[in-house]
Amino acid sequence: MIDLWLVIPTGARTQYLQDIFKECDIEPSKRILVRTLPNEDIDNAINLQYTGEFNIHKWWNTGIDYAVERGAEYVAVLNDDVELANNPLRRIAEVMKGTGATLGYPFPFQGWVCGYCWVLDVKSDVRPDENYKWWYGDRDIDMQARQGKGVVHVPAMVHHMHGNELTRDNQELMAMTKVDEELFFKKWNLEKG
Repeated sequence: MIDLWLVIPTGARTQYLQDIFKECDIEPSKRILVRTLPNEDIDNAINLQYTGEFNIHKWWNTGIDYAVERGAEYVAVLNDDVELANNPLRRIAEVMKGTGATLGYPFPFQGWVCGYCWVLDVKSDVRPDENYKWWYGDRDIDMQARQGKGVVHVPAMVHHMHGNELTRDNQELMAMTKVDEELFFKKWNLEKG
């Protein structure tokens, strides 16, 4: 069986976590919550408290590093507001193993890349770039994976319930997004438009 771990950064929005756990087919000792607020621990998962700067890519790496240190082969990274059905994460990891892909997404998905749900072969050198703070890091991971062993899109049921509402409605997050956008286009020598 594939050694699949789960990483979910979460702050105050914890109401969907137990439903995610029921549908993920990943044992509790391999479910990692990177807690970004000093709240009580959530049952059925490992709770890692993150006290550094506001940076989702550091949150992702905190969980990924924890899993890698314990022998993980694959890590699924989710937003805390997704809805899963029919064991999609394991299905994505199995297709990745069969094809040798570095990164896997559910299909269909919303957006340029599926930043709310992705599976990473952690034996690769691909990792979130902590120079990004909020957005565009998922696009960066996608670009890194395409330069390596590639990306697969696997038919799987994953629904992002709140889309980008949190970012659109927050001026500070929108400002971070703008900085991240500039970094992304410069790093990959791409033109906007």
